[in-house]
Amino acid sequence: MRTHSKLLGIVLCALAAAACGDDAPMVTGVVYSWEESAAPITVAGVTVGVFGTDISDTTDANGRFALQNVPSGDVFFTTEATGYWGLVDYWVVPVVGDISLNVIRDGEIARWETELGRSIPATDGAVDILYYGRPGEGPVGGETGAISASSDDEFTFDVWTPVDQTSVIVATLQDGSKFGELVFTSVDPANETITATVTGAPGETRCLVDETPGTEYPIIAKSLTIVYAWCEPVQ
Repeated sequence: MRTHSKLLGIVLCALAAAACGDDAPMVTGVVYSWEESAAPITVAGVTVGVFGTDISDTTDANGRFALQNVPSGDVFFTTEATGYWGLVDYWVVPVVGDISLNVIRDGEIARWETELGRSIPATDGAVDILYYGRPGEGPVGGETGAISASSDDEFTFDVWTPVDQTSVIVATLQDGSKFGELVFTSVDPANETITATVTGAPGETRCLVDETPGTEYPIIAKSLTIVYAWCEPVQ
């Protein structure tokens, strides 16, 4: 269910904390449509914001944005656009270079609904736990997770196809990196925030949420909140 830009973003997010230089109050980047495509698709007219502040910008014809005076530390960036679901994505600021953010076409969400045989209400939020690791390592399949709010049963993806299964199916990138996802839908925005926990595949991997311990994730209507989970082999 992901574009090349999103896959690259997985690696960048893994390195974000180590890739920070001196104070950099401006954060620049590009917004892409999160869908299967031969090449990344940039999206114009997306409102990009810093959660909990009034800092925002609108993407230009090339999908680019620039946010001034972004606070240093743990930051949730939000995206919003007509005809799309937004994303809530976590970065450590300052960052070096551009960041990649995403939106998801309403039509893509409708495809998930059809293939899963369930409704994904736009009045609710959703959470995507994204499992990853070092090239040649990472998740192996069978990892699980949970969030602190009520939701519909989680599902995973077999490449681009949503699968009604409560444990991870793994895909492999060209560099040997492995990743998988669990998506929780119908999360009431009245919760405001959630926490997440992850569990490795028994006897094979151990996983942990790859943010500051105790991080609370914002839940926004018609937005998919990303949680990153680092996995490595059991020694």
